[in-house]
Amino acid sequence: MKKVTSNKACRKHIVIMALGITTLAFLILVNIVGAAQSTNVWFHKGSELMNSGKYNEAIKAYDKVIEINPQDSKAWYNKGIALRGLGKSDKAQKAWDKSKEIDSKAWYNKGNDLYSLNKFDEAIKAYDKAIEINPQHSYAWYNKGIALGKLGKLDEAIKAFDKVIEINPQDSKAWHYKGVALGELGKSDEAQKAYIRAIELNSKA
Repeated sequence: MKKVTSNKACRKHIVIMALGITTLAFLILVNIVGAAQSTNVWFHKGSELMNSGKYNEAIKAYDKVIEINPQDSKAWYNKGIALRGLGKSDKAQKAWDKSKEIDSKAWYNKGNDLYSLNKFDEAIKAYDKAIEINPQHSYAWYNKGIALGKLGKLDEAIKAFDKVIEINPQDSKAWHYKGVALGELGKSDEAQKAYIRAIELNSKA
């Protein structure tokens, strides 16, 4: 009898836990949806205010969007336009730089996901998007070089690694993989120089 009672109590406990988890998941979903709707409202309000020439109020609206979602690149971009409308060029530039940084990071991460799925052509296109937004994105150049190497496009890979080195001459990995690509092309002397440079940089690290 005790065993039956214990089993019933156990099942009741499991049901309560399941209901609790389901309720929590529902509340999280409601919060996410609510936040998305809220950002849309503030974003459209900001756009309306900006179109009416009310730049200070527009900036406050875009700041609300950014407060809810700091990764909203469009809000940062439009905030920059409003700041420029007020003649605050330096602050506008900072807002646009933030917008570019967010978009560039998104394309870079997409490229990494595609690379992990062995979709190297698509990954390269994503890295190119990141580079188009931020030409100094050394990680995007580096990963593009690796992806090109996977496709056997060694000359292009070397150009990508050279770009990394141009941005950051101390990047030992870029020197190393440049050496790998040169070696596969049969350019032994150049490959050796790249390897030596990579070793020198690693020894200083």
